[in-house]
Amino acid sequence: MTSAYESDPIFETVPRQLSNLVTRIHGREVALPDFQRDFVWDATRTEELIQSIISEFPVGTLLLWKQGDGEKFASRSFEGAPELGDKKPSELVLDGQQRLTALYQALTGVGDERFYLKVDEFVDVQLDYVKEFYEVNFDEAVISVPVAASKGQAKKNAELLGASHFPVSDVGSFDDWLDEYVDKITSEGGEHNGKYLKSLYRRMRDKYIVPLRSYGLPVLTLPETTPIEAVCTIFETLNRTGKPLGPFELLTARYYPQGVNLRDLWIEAQGNYKALIDFKVDPYSVLQTVCLRSYGSAQRSDVLKKLTAVEISDHWSSAVKGIAGVIDMLQSDCGLVAPKWLPYGMLLIPMGAVWGDIQKLEPIDRAPAYERLQRFFWCSVFTTNYDQGANSQAGADYVRLKEWVVAGEGSAPEAVNDLPLSASTLRSASVRRKALYCGLMCLLVTTRAEDFHTGQAMTPYRVGEVQIDSHHIFPKAYLARVEGTDSAELLLNRTLIDAETNRIIRDKAPSQYLSEMTAAYGEEKLESVLSSHAIKSDSESGFANDCYRDFLDERLETVVQLIEGVTGRSLREE
Repeated sequence: MTSAYESDPIFETVPRQLSNLVTRIHGREVALPDFQRDFVWDATRTEELIQSIISEFPVGTLLLWKQGDGEKFASRSFEGAPELGDKKPSELVLDGQQRLTALYQALTGVGDERFYLKVDEFVDVQLDYVKEFYEVNFDEAVISVPVAASKGQAKKNAELLGASHFPVSDVGSFDDWLDEYVDKITSEGGEHNGKYLKSLYRRMRDKYIVPLRSYGLPVLTLPETTPIEAVCTIFETLNRTGKPLGPFELLTARYYPQGVNLRDLWIEAQGNYKALIDFKVDPYSVLQTVCLRSYGSAQRSDVLKKLTAVEISDHWSSAVKGIAGVIDMLQSDCGLVAPKWLPYGMLLIPMGAVWGDIQKLEPIDRAPAYERLQRFFWCSVFTTNYDQGANSQAGADYVRLKEWVVAGEGSAPEAVNDLPLSASTLRSASVRRKALYCGLMCLLVTTRAEDFHTGQAMTPYRVGEVQIDSHHIFPKAYLARVEGTDSAELLLNRTLIDAETNRIIRDKAPSQYLSEMTAAYGEEKLESVLSSHAIKSDSESGFANDCYRDFLDERLETVVQLIEGVTGRSLREE
């Protein structure tokens, strides 16, 4: 007789190869329940996941739910995958959507970014040696670039990518790519012959490329008979528990015997600076700031290996005050009216690291230093300079910020002078370009963008009190109905609008709701409000005449002028 303790488990546990999961997602066999949130990971999270996969580290268990003949939940395809249409998936993903979407997009070459492995970072050609994972500089080995939607972006991508960058989406044809790469090296007169190089890179392939297809993800599968109530409970539980062990927790354990209690320090910091709570600042960011001040590096390896209890004691207070001070400055001077509009959380680290040095200046010298720090912020945002390699970028910027911001001497960080700014990038950018999107919202607030309902300048209090948020100027439903376009999500079609005004707008043509708002608010007041949002509303404007293309071109012209004002740079036309 089989006892209850020896009976079959409720869950069916089967490892699935990554290539199999990608194929099943593409074939619409695996999909998402419609209640799942949208894909929100940025490129950095995907890079880190790829690093874990090729290093064959654990990346967590997936939870799937088998679907039978009866309808359980409305389902949808993964972002970038073929639409389900009439196809009913055989399994729904309850936990693992972000990971699977990131891997699907990276391995199939869809989405807003493309991912690459720099194969030379994984080998030592002179020693005929394939490096172990702990010897690989993954900040250089795994990178991403935005899809080249403009000549400027294409040029920037070309400058970042070299012959040794292998597209992750071509994982199934690595050998063909390798033949071309080795032919290129040998044709340029390299000291090693093709046979030697191919042997080395094929060993590298077996160690680091093959896992992109063969990696086995642990999958727990709920049977199709699982009650819907149980599925809901499981899903809710998964989304409110289970914080992973991170560097802060590891270092807390390390330094406690040395008399430094990081947990107590962090609780005290949150008590002293509410902004750390409001902006969900990770305590690890404070450690990165301390590491910058100590070693000029924000790299994870340096935080974990180099920082000492003495350095934390010396720099913790300055780092906390610096991050809180930067947030306060961004709120008061750079239009950051809500935490979700912070373009890059990583920017707080190098800016916070130099904050204490600015505070040591004479009062008369602080104002120009703050202005330079703000210019660095705007240039970093609108050049999207922290989209990839943010840890390395923070270190490089801090080295220059120490002299340039504090004393006005030396070379400015590269975003201030060296990186291209393109108007065409802004024209085609969607709200998925988080830094540009958030930067534009902040920029509008700095120009005293007015509340549509009251005509008063926006403040953090007013944004929360009257439910001001980003909404479409040309309603999405209107554009789909009249113009048949799917370009409603361009960031130039967004501005900060209160809930009551957005209810007036609904799915109407701009000319129609413009007329209604004129009657409700008055022509003079409305014209002032629209102008403060960089929207031209005269009788000849694209906005007043329901011409989406003209509206975008007109608004781009105004937004470009605003960006040039805060960056001190001229945007290129392409």
